[in-house]
Amino acid sequence: MPFYGKGIMAEHLYLRAPGEKRRAPPGMKAVIHLDEPGASGYPIHHNLDRLLVTPLPPTPAVSAFLLAALGVWAADKLLPRNSTPDAWTREIVLHLPANPEGARLAPQLAQILNFLTGDNWTIKTRKSPLDLKFGGRWDRSWQPQAVALFSGGLDSLAGAIDQLEEGNRLLLVSHHDYGQLASTQQALAGALASHYGPDRVQHLNLRVQFPEAPELTLRSRSLLYLALGVSTAAAFGPDTPLLLPENGWVSLNPPLTLNRLGAYTTRTTHPYFLEQVTRLWGDWGIKHPVINPYQRFTKGEVLGQSRNPELLRQLAGGSTSCARPVASRWRRRPAGECGYCYPCLLRRAALHRLGWDRGDDYLVDALAGTETLRHRVRGRDLRALLLALGTWEETPAAMTSRVYWGKQGRASAREYTETRRLLASGCQEIKQLLQDKGWALLISFLGPA
Repeated sequence: MPFYGKGIMAEHLYLRAPGEKRRAPPGMKAVIHLDEPGASGYPIHHNLDRLLVTPLPPTPAVSAFLLAALGVWAADKLLPRNSTPDAWTREIVLHLPANPEGARLAPQLAQILNFLTGDNWTIKTRKSPLDLKFGGRWDRSWQPQAVALFSGGLDSLAGAIDQLEEGNRLLLVSHHDYGQLASTQQALAGALASHYGPDRVQHLNLRVQFPEAPELTLRSRSLLYLALGVSTAAAFGPDTPLLLPENGWVSLNPPLTLNRLGAYTTRTTHPYFLEQVTRLWGDWGIKHPVINPYQRFTKGEVLGQSRNPELLRQLAGGSTSCARPVASRWRRRPAGECGYCYPCLLRRAALHRLGWDRGDDYLVDALAGTETLRHRVRGRDLRALLLALGTWEETPAAMTSRVYWGKQGRASAREYTETRRLLASGCQEIKQLLQDKGWALLISFLGPA
């Protein structure tokens, strides 16, 4: 097995296509398959047979991209980062089935993955059947004007409401790998269908699970989500848009502290990543545009400009933003938002902007006293937010300079101006929450003003 870099061994993984008879070459760390009975290796459990073959069947390019995303996602979960010398960067050689265009574009895909996950990827392709055996049938008299990714979070809920209020017809696509998230997605989609009518909105809930998951950072999950979305959109024609509603703060994800630079800050909806993916699709013959309508807005601004704030407020409590959705099990408490992770804190700041925040809605009210702040694990994200606020107050340019654009050279004047405004508004949301509900934390951590 070859070595790359400073003593880092490349791990070879092999994704077997459905029905593929060829044997994996020797030296594979793992062989992954799509839950085929009797197949050896690691299974990906799924219900991808629900993906649509009508009105149009998937093209080879769409099937090849979905297979690639499945292989990347499984590899990302299977290989632990803590086994590498820097406890982060892995050398991954992924062997994928592909069509000729996919083989030609393998280096381009590897570059995108390097940016997305912070690893060093090599993609090796082989000619193989690409039939994933989609079997879903679109039996409605209408067709959606767009496919919208629907995670069960606040942004995707707000995005669906805004689109439906504009009169658009939507097919919502969700991905889940555990039952609690599926229930959240189904309940929210059901509420939207009840309000707007089944002739305006439908929901496709897709299950993709990979039980072998020692690695939890999951930088690649957005690639899988996009692949499921574009595989759905492909049934309605090559130009059907794919909507990805995500607030601009999370999309750019400015590093809060100096130890969160680079890929330590997730890039799942980063504009550069989305730009490169759509360019790859275009070269592959996949024409669906990816649109993030909230790229320039904070989470609070997204909620504040809702086209139906009454409905959004009614349904917001049923959405989930938490990065630790199973924290309730560890604390032997009923299911709910943890309250102390970064997404929960951003959610609280956004809801507080509208007067909708309640600390009692979380397993832990991180702003009630200083217990969470002082906790080594539960206080980590809260301390980082406080440090970021201190940096912004003292030297805004320092925080702005941490934003990674993903391309050579500096940001354009327009990008810089928009980002500076976004950071100012986002920091103000967070500061207002802490001033109104966590002043003791500010004093304890930053000292008196």
